[in-house]
Amino acid sequence: LAGKTITRIAIGAWHSCALTSDGVVVCWGYNHDGQLGDGTTTNRSVPVAVTGGALAGKTVTHVATSAWHSCALTQDGNVACWGGNDYGQLGDGTTTNSSVPVAVTGGALAGKTITHIAVGYFHSCALTSDGVVVCWGGNDYGQLGDGTTGSSSVPVAVTGGALAGKTVTRIDARGLHSCALTQDGTVACWGYNGYGQLGDGTTTNSSVPIAVTAGVLAGKTITRIAIGAWHSC
Repeated sequence: LAGKTITRIAIGAWHSCALTSDGVVVCWGYNHDGQLGDGTTTNRSVPVAVTGGALAGKTVTHVATSAWHSCALTQDGNVACWGGNDYGQLGDGTTTNSSVPVAVTGGALAGKTITHIAVGYFHSCALTSDGVVVCWGGNDYGQLGDGTTGSSSVPVAVTGGALAGKTVTRIDARGLHSCALTQDGTVACWGYNGYGQLGDGTTTNSSVPIAVTAGVLAGKTITRIAIGAWHSC
């Protein structure tokens, strides 16, 4: 980071990443699963550049991190991820960890242009240019939003439930759940709900998006969402 200008930061449970003005991702901290993306599993107390693998020659526009993996969105609308992959959260069709970025290109993302990314503990999500949410990775609690609880190492579309017929403009993912903001200013969430983080008045998990409309949000238009490991705002 010496002499660099930073435009974005993202932090996981035990590591941190930054995006520089020239489109390079730099990370530091815990690296047991390769989540720093420098080709090693060595912890780093100073920043190291993430430049190889699927990010070679690419300009990055956004970076997202979680506990054990990281993902980057490139200028050409593609996604690359690195780190832990026990549940397929890197989206490369395998469950093998990678200390260098691997491309996420198959499944429901084939031929799509990505505009935003978000990552949870064991899953990752992307927003396509046509307003569709696509997720991959761990799905024990329905956090992929495809109506199942089966994990997927390739992207699957989130199109049912409260998102049916909706255009999504923003997504977020943390812990074991995901949320989406739609063009009409409503929010839908899915996945783990043990603490009520899906906002539907229950503590029942959901594998399809459910609307967040009750309480003080009744009749309100939403402009931004953010979620933590066990709560949403």
